[in-house]
Amino acid sequence: MLQVLINGEEFVCDKNITIKEDFLSPSSTILNNCYPKSWEENRDYLTGFFYVKDYSKCEIYYDNSLIFAGVVKNSGNISLNPRQPHFANFQMLDYKTFLSEGTTLDFVIANKNVIKAINMVVAAISDYGFEVGNISLENANQIIGAYSTLDKSAYDVFQYLADITQSRWYTRRINKNTIAIDFYSIDLMNVANTIEYTEEYFENNNIQDISYSFNTGDYRNKQTILSDEVYASINTIETKYANGYNTEFTTEQKIGKINSIFVNDVEKVVITSKEKELGIEGDFYYTVGNQSFTSLSTLNQGDEVQINYVSLVKGREVIYNNEEVNRIKSQINRNGIISRYEKRNDSTSSKELQAIAQTYLKFKGKAEIILKIVTFNKDILKIGEQVKFNAPIDELISNYMVKSKEIQIIQSNDEQFLFYTYSLSNSYNSELPVNYFDNQRSKNTGNISQGSFITRNIDISNNCTLYFSDLAITEIPVSSNNVLNAPLNAPFTQ
Repeated sequence: MLQVLINGEEFVCDKNITIKEDFLSPSSTILNNCYPKSWEENRDYLTGFFYVKDYSKCEIYYDNSLIFAGVVKNSGNISLNPRQPHFANFQMLDYKTFLSEGTTLDFVIANKNVIKAINMVVAAISDYGFEVGNISLENANQIIGAYSTLDKSAYDVFQYLADITQSRWYTRRINKNTIAIDFYSIDLMNVANTIEYTEEYFENNNIQDISYSFNTGDYRNKQTILSDEVYASINTIETKYANGYNTEFTTEQKIGKINSIFVNDVEKVVITSKEKELGIEGDFYYTVGNQSFTSLSTLNQGDEVQINYVSLVKGREVIYNNEEVNRIKSQINRNGIISRYEKRNDSTSSKELQAIAQTYLKFKGKAEIILKIVTFNKDILKIGEQVKFNAPIDELISNYMVKSKEIQIIQSNDEQFLFYTYSLSNSYNSELPVNYFDNQRSKNTGNISQGSFITRNIDISNNCTLYFSDLAITEIPVSSNNVLNAPLNAPFTQ
């Protein structure tokens, strides 16, 4: 029996409804031809009116079990025609929507491991009904040096934490008031019973259909990650000489962090400009991102000032999946590189940029096989579980992650039928494609006019190569000679 409550009042709607649950996107459903159940007493649908406010609370029960909890997000065209029933159509979203449209954050995660970072974010949004759920991460003790959450949504920060730990995160409804935030490394995900391709399995689990498809819309075997500013991997040491009146000293590069300053071989106290504003005393101060530092007192002419600092430079990390490159190359007898790039200014660490690039290839570095399973009146899988499929085709024998789930309720005469449709992904890719076209060109800052200069990056593979399984990571320091300035239409030579 289907029961719909909006702000505690029972409503009647079409008996055929579909609830869509997704790994990251908010669960949603559309209720058609809705009206208060109290109208059933006199069945006067023409003169009665009602108004449901946006973000009203919605609960849907089936056989007294809660199958949806969320808010009214949108309504359809509601007729005010006196000759037609004044029914309404509503779109409902579950409370996961508040992860992206709720309050933005404003704090820095500094020198915390990932678990503490997750707890900090969840604590900031706990009044929306979120709590920390299951956290099973292989690298849970990974330290985050400094990450600013300023003006970011909780969803954005969770995505960042998942990217640098190569994990998956999702939500799990505890009850109508509470949603848990779960983080799992792939190998630590909950495991469901194996899907067997046997007549017995089909009968025992009321399997109506199993089908598969694959897509390469998000595929890549070369990933480039760009960042406007990252902390350099080596320290910079510069020597300056005081002129007797200027207190500000210019550095060759932007300052990320000053390790030490010595004046005539005597170490001085260095503070940041924010610490200076708080009244903390020091001999020198600096502002992160500036290309200078300042002495709080005038130095004598000729005094030697030696600064040791970590600079902020443009970051560029490139990763190849050589096995996939060679596979495609052998199939088409052409260059096998399929390349994508992303600009990630939310990270200021070269190490984190490498991890993000590796995450992209880990989850998008092979064609995604989507396995769809339809069952009748039997719920066999949960979002976020992984399951093995013993398929009749070797290429389909793999572990899959439950990516989405649909609950479909169909009314026929006086009977209701319940169908479940599960979408499973072999690549564990939890994101939805924006569109079917390559949108990288939209990231350009503008057109290049005749005579203008552009910066061209040439991947150099002999600088620093690290291997993570079959992923070759090539770090390209921007300070090396891998950047060419070339006028538009000029011949491209290395």
